[in-house]
Amino acid sequence: MLDPLSVVGQRKPLAEAYDKATGRADYCSTLRLPGMLVGKALRSPHAHAKVLKVDYSKAEALPGVVAVVSGQDVKPKLYTWNVMTYQLPGGEIQDMTLFGDRVRQVGDAVAAVAAVDEPTARKALSLIDVEYEVLPAVFTIDDSMAEGAPTLHDFAPGNTPVPGVPAFGYGDAAKAFEESYSVVEGWWGTSKQVQCGMENAVCIADYQHGRLTVWSQTQLPHMAKRMLAHVMDLPEAAVRVIQPYAGAGFGAGTDMHGEPIAAALAMKAGRPVQVWYTRDEDFNNRVTREHLAKVYMKVGLAKDGSPKGLEAHYMGDAGSYMCKTASGAGVALASNITEYEWEAMDQKISATYTNHIGGGAMRGFGAPQSSFVRETILDEAIAKLGLDPVEWRIKHHRKVGGLGWFPSTQITSVGVEECLRVGAERIGWKEKWNKPKSGVKRRGVGVAAMAWLSGAQPMLLEHSNATLKLNADGSATLLVAPGRMGQGIEGALAQVAAEVLTLPYEKINVLAGDTDATGFDIGTHASRGAYCIGKATLAAATKAKEELLQRAAEKMEEPLAALELKDGQISSTTNPEKSMSLEDVAMDLIYSYNKDCHQIVAQATVEPNEFAPPWQAGFAEVEVDTETGVVEVVRYVTVHDIGRAINPMTVEGQLDGGTQQGLGFALYEDPIVSPTTGYMVTDGFDKYKIMCSADMPEMESILVELGDPTGPFGAKSVGESGTILQAPAVANAIYDAVGIRLRDLPMTPEKVLAALKDKRAGN
Repeated sequence: MLDPLSVVGQRKPLAEAYDKATGRADYCSTLRLPGMLVGKALRSPHAHAKVLKVDYSKAEALPGVVAVVSGQDVKPKLYTWNVMTYQLPGGEIQDMTLFGDRVRQVGDAVAAVAAVDEPTARKALSLIDVEYEVLPAVFTIDDSMAEGAPTLHDFAPGNTPVPGVPAFGYGDAAKAFEESYSVVEGWWGTSKQVQCGMENAVCIADYQHGRLTVWSQTQLPHMAKRMLAHVMDLPEAAVRVIQPYAGAGFGAGTDMHGEPIAAALAMKAGRPVQVWYTRDEDFNNRVTREHLAKVYMKVGLAKDGSPKGLEAHYMGDAGSYMCKTASGAGVALASNITEYEWEAMDQKISATYTNHIGGGAMRGFGAPQSSFVRETILDEAIAKLGLDPVEWRIKHHRKVGGLGWFPSTQITSVGVEECLRVGAERIGWKEKWNKPKSGVKRRGVGVAAMAWLSGAQPMLLEHSNATLKLNADGSATLLVAPGRMGQGIEGALAQVAAEVLTLPYEKINVLAGDTDATGFDIGTHASRGAYCIGKATLAAATKAKEELLQRAAEKMEEPLAALELKDGQISSTTNPEKSMSLEDVAMDLIYSYNKDCHQIVAQATVEPNEFAPPWQAGFAEVEVDTETGVVEVVRYVTVHDIGRAINPMTVEGQLDGGTQQGLGFALYEDPIVSPTTGYMVTDGFDKYKIMCSADMPEMESILVELGDPTGPFGAKSVGESGTILQAPAVANAIYDAVGIRLRDLPMTPEKVLAALKDKRAGN
């Protein structure tokens, strides 16, 4: 049991909640700058073509049009939407050109206009004359790799720039399988899920006095700044990125989209330009979940159930540009390492180009796909041994000091046993699992477990800064640079600072979202915010506290070692009658008339190296209609090892929201790409089903708090974890209900009926 703290661990309201609830909060879609223009892109109707000519003279002459740009107006520079490329020393594949001379998907931008209003902008687009040479296109991995397929990128013969690269393996897998008693293998398919933010992709750019300012939904503002400087051929000092609140995130903000288009228009127009995607543009021109189209896995267990070997090959459908497909497949493989004590692993990834929208990042980045495969194949192998899948997971998970995701990491804390035991009790596992079933509608329960991460160290650069400024009234201003997408990170960081300084939560003001004001930070991805930026905040607040006590020691004429700060009061442990309030010391620092003025501005840089995985167990209870194939999730229980919840309310909210997205991935969400055009025909919510409140089951999110020795006040992460286990838990529950194994997502009624038919036929 963790010792209680004063501010950390409390259910505090978020500072921005009032402004968001009342409509006063600023978003890229609500900002209105003086003289702002409407920007629209002209998009290719072809999946693959050379752009021979772009004539925009008629559009430029249209009254109300202020600027038109195409490839002739920008310096051709290879880049990628994936600004996370800067987290690796050599970067990732950069294969895009703004308004390039070749299009590789329906919707590639070939020109853009900025006009006084949207009707004028749309009219201008219709006046641009583009001459194409249409080329053959391919829309699946198999077609792209077939003999005679068109080459989509000259540097990637065979359209496979990542051809079966070994990753995250160890030991002798062949020997491990020879010694295995229960072996299961097969191929799985996963869904190209769409992030579906409430706010479509939208950004604003303004270019004044040689300086470009961009308002963006980015989760990684400092790295977006660097990429924009590169694409627009500007010095980095000439670029500023501001992130208002974002009504879209879930990984989509780790990639740029309309920002270079808006920047090119603003630089030509000399006025601010807003580029706002329509919903169909959002579906077709904003990269989706990293698409692991085919997954092969093989596992082997000893006769007593001990995990022996795991083999995996993750095949990514990169779409038209690589973006994060290869890295998503790599992370998916890495996520197989931590959970169980495999003797050996043999894993590889490949990624292949096709002519449709590519794969970026979505919450969980490879883990929902990987966990679906690993946790369902494990249940199949465990069933062959006649073992209880909950008890097997309790027995065979890795322990503290065991291997983390990457070969150089060690696990710092483990709470998965508690998660599994608590979840099994809440779902009624002993009473419901593996019991006889009959009738048209049959119920079953399933389990899945996982370990995730708290930042991508040490594989990726993980660099965070925090600056804490103590004000004259005893309040403090915290300058940090996370992504601002409603996840509650600013409130959590304020609680960390308030705990150190023993201030009320309300006296910590957080300033974020501006690369001119904040120190460098990677931003928000890989569930790193509370852990990595929290560590920087803890360090900065601790430095500020040390300076504060030093000043108080001088004023009180007491030795520094004798002073303590508690509840905003600095007291001497040797002379209890001597004390000063924090506010009095802060005021004296700012308004000193003794020629010793000083404002405490404490800055801290952290580069975490520790591996502090949050663990989780997910339990699903389902009812399967054997006549219609409809699967209803009756109850879902998440038990999450958070280390310590800085704000339990926001942690539970993350898990509840994750359940909605994870169940959608499991049962409903199925982006359909046209096999003849590459266009995503499910291009709006009238065609693309996401879970609504009426679809949601009874659910419960439970926190396990055992602490982690490396986290800020023991905290670990939660952001992505909530979406990862629903698909395998539901799949395993379907097996318990009706005895069928499903290997393709989403698990639609049609797939359920087909599997039931095969079972009856004895296949």
